[in-house]
Amino acid sequence: MTTLIYNDQFGDSVQQPSNDPVSQAILYFQNHLDRMLMLEEIAAFVHLSPSHFSNLFKKETGFPPIEYFNHLKVQKACQYLRFTTLRVKEIANLLGIEDPYYFSRLFSKLIGVSPKEYRDGKR
Repeated sequence: MTTLIYNDQFGDSVQQPSNDPVSQAILYFQNHLDRMLMLEEIAAFVHLSPSHFSNLFKKETGFPPIEYFNHLKVQKACQYLRFTTLRVKEIANLLGIEDPYYFSRLFSKLIGVSPKEYRDGKR
């Protein structure tokens, strides 16, 4: 259910390559969910300074770039939790997060329940 809630804001709406830096960044995020990204890396990818990119991204999406990226990671985690039997630690690793406790805190902060509670249908 949460995947559906977030899908409008954080979904796969960007399918076609675009010259728009925000669309390019979102596509880059979607293709790199298995890594931790730095703001400087993303800004360089779209050929903007980190501060200009960050301001532009937040203006267009309502979220800072890294927060948006974390939402995409958690959305993917929701899919893994619902449709696989992967352990939380394995899901965190697939999303480029080495510390499963950090992953659980991030997930709980954004979704409102722990990954285990989410898998058990509490959300």
